[in-house]
Amino acid sequence: MLQENELKNDDVFLEKEEILNLLSEVYQNPYLTQREISSRIKISLGKTNFLLNCLIDKGILKIKSFSRNEGKLKKVRYIFTPKGIQEKMRITYLFLKKKEREYNFIKEHWEKLKAQIDKIEKDQSELKT
Repeated sequence: MLQENELKNDDVFLEKEEILNLLSEVYQNPYLTQREISSRIKISLGKTNFLLNCLIDKGILKIKSFSRNEGKLKKVRYIFTPKGIQEKMRITYLFLKKKEREYNFIKEHWEKLKAQIDKIEKDQSELKT
């Protein structure tokens, strides 16, 4: 869950994987309801509402209502602002860089473990002879 101090720091807030997932869903289908978004990205409806409102407050998304019938639920479409498009690109880049660092760390760790296993196997085979 986002902490209050994280909301004050735009970079920490926008680097959250949940935000990227939410933005990706809205980008693919701006007519999704909050319930549909929350179901697709597997977070609660309340958190989805909270995150969408934060993104709207930060000027990343805006809402356009397209239902005028009184007595019916208001239907909305989420629209990326120019700032929102730039932010989506930026956090996608940061997300991919983070995943690349994680991959490189795991690969390096795997190579070290493999070298240790190979050494143990070699040592054991030498002991048998």
